[in-house]
Amino acid sequence: MLYKEDYILGSILLIGLLLPVVYLMQLTKKRQAINLKRTGIAIVVSVIGVVITTILFVVFNHTSTSIWIYLLSAIAVAIIWALLLSGCYYVYQVLSNGVGK
Repeated sequence: MLYKEDYILGSILLIGLLLPVVYLMQLTKKRQAINLKRTGIAIVVSVIGVVITTILFVVFNHTSTSIWIYLLSAIAVAIIWALLLSGCYYVYQVLSNGVGK
């Protein structure tokens, strides 16, 4: 059974996952090409957002599982998420030919 807190924490996690999306959308708006430095920034933004939301999730859910397991999985998910987003942005810039090199 889902409680009201589960919906609130899910919304907070969604905000954490959307941080790198907002960063990459700003790159799209400025028509900047994706490179290794910008991919690294997307990874850092993603890790920060997901780790903060995971810590909030653990604190408010009072789970018995170790916080280190949650943090390790949050970091892995954040890195994979940022790499997927950066890869999609790279494919977009190659297909559109409209982004400056």
